Amino acid sequence: MICLAKYETRIKTTFGELVVHFDNIEQFRENINSLDTDAVTSIVNDKLGNLIVLEPRKAKPGAEFAYRFTSQGKVELVKIPSSAPMSIGLVLFAYDPEPVSPDEVFRASGSKPVSYVSHIDYKKFFDKTADGKLLLSQPGRLWVQNEVLPKLASTPANRGRTQAANP
Repeated sequence: MICLAKYETRIKTTFGELVVHFDNIEQFRENINSLDTDAVTSIVNDKLGNLIVLEPRKAKPGAEFAYRFTSQGKVELVKIPSSAPMSIGLVLFAYDPEPVSPDEVFRASGSKPVSYVSHIDYKKFFDKTADGKLLLSQPGRLWVQNEVLPKLASTPANRGRTQAANP
């Protein structure tokens, strides 16, 4: 297809790259607004879902040594913290700002979060959404950044606890 538009923008989406051609910002706005993203996503996933190669999400800068994301978008701890609350915190930090189900936290950390998120010593680090998912509070983010990650950085790989639970 020959396109004579002045500009094009490429937008990476969950289903691939979307290319939008336009001559001015108003035309860009019209093109984006006219796109039924739900329909496009549904069609692409229905017909090509298993064929699409997704780029794994990246770890936060400075935390690449501690965890990574699989091609399925799941967190995999590279270094296992020495305590269960730290493992839970690291998993929630990786997904932050998205809330995470307790089952996914257990799968990635090997620790049952219910045992710790309400514990008096740790509850300031964790929050719950209305639907029961978990996330870090602001003090929790700072705790992971300022205590958990530096402690892991100075520890040889997997010297702490045993490997996380398998899915």
